[in-house]
Amino acid sequence: MMGCFRITGRLCLVVAMAMMTSSCSIFDWFDSKPEASKSVKPVVEKPSGWTFFHQWSVENVNPSMQSLVPGESMTLTGQCSFSAEMLELLEAKPKGLLVPVIKVTRDLTLAPDLENSARLYKALRSEFPLGGVGDSLTFYQTLLSSIEHTCPANMTRDIDSCQFKKWMSFAGLNDESSIYDEHRLKRWFKSHSSLKYMIMGSSDLFNSDALLSARYSANSRVITEQPMSVRDKSIRPYLGKVRFDWVVPANGGKTTFNSLGSCTLNWKELEEKRRLNGPGWMETTSLAEVNKVLLLYFIELMSEATKAMPEHTR
Repeated sequence: MMGCFRITGRLCLVVAMAMMTSSCSIFDWFDSKPEASKSVKPVVEKPSGWTFFHQWSVENVNPSMQSLVPGESMTLTGQCSFSAEMLELLEAKPKGLLVPVIKVTRDLTLAPDLENSARLYKALRSEFPLGGVGDSLTFYQTLLSSIEHTCPANMTRDIDSCQFKKWMSFAGLNDESSIYDEHRLKRWFKSHSSLKYMIMGSSDLFNSDALLSARYSANSRVITEQPMSVRDKSIRPYLGKVRFDWVVPANGGKTTFNSLGSCTLNWKELEEKRRLNGPGWMETTSLAEVNKVLLLYFIELMSEATKAMPEHTR
């Protein structure tokens, strides 16, 4: 009996020890959190970009256009492409600024097209909250004024500060990397801080030397006197199609205006002939006429594009 007790006692001791050790693991199981319950930082999904494509045919009733590309109709191809960054900005419903539409004159100088600026403004404001017309005009004036204050060569009027700039250049202190006086533009942006972005005709155009041949108005003097050949070369890359960019100031970057999205309108038959005949096939003045015709259809394109904008930006 005692032997049995000893065996049973030993067995009880072993069982007790096993229970004690196993109970630790049981308690640990209750105390430890399962892997799934560990805190994980939520991943915020950024919106993807947005594209829009629209193609339609219109009757070619313009004699000058028929002489360029014979045919009873014109196939127009429009496309918009906005970055995720632009959509994120628009979602906050900020105010934007429509820079006046630029028209190209027969002598290849640039001037504000107020009539078509008003048409485009009406087409855009249903989707994009825009600053007042006064803001658009004052910004354009500031833009050209800032070009003049960099004192480019062949200016058509004298500015006293340019005498000081000449002295600085002799001293090696004048190193302008932009056609604009960036400080003047920054002051304007700071005083209009509610305007978070701009809509302008081709940011590449506004970042280029072509703006040296701009005018404050259709009847004012041009900023600089340039030979026709120089004006032709500087403006030609931006003609033959219509493009507008949604931009933000680059704030000291490589370019003054940084594009976050754009809408473009092409004339399909014209583009095919240009590819076939080479880039120099058409006169630059003729390409400027194409832009005048396409601009009205571009405004039509924008009426369609704004209806198709993503819901979260409305």
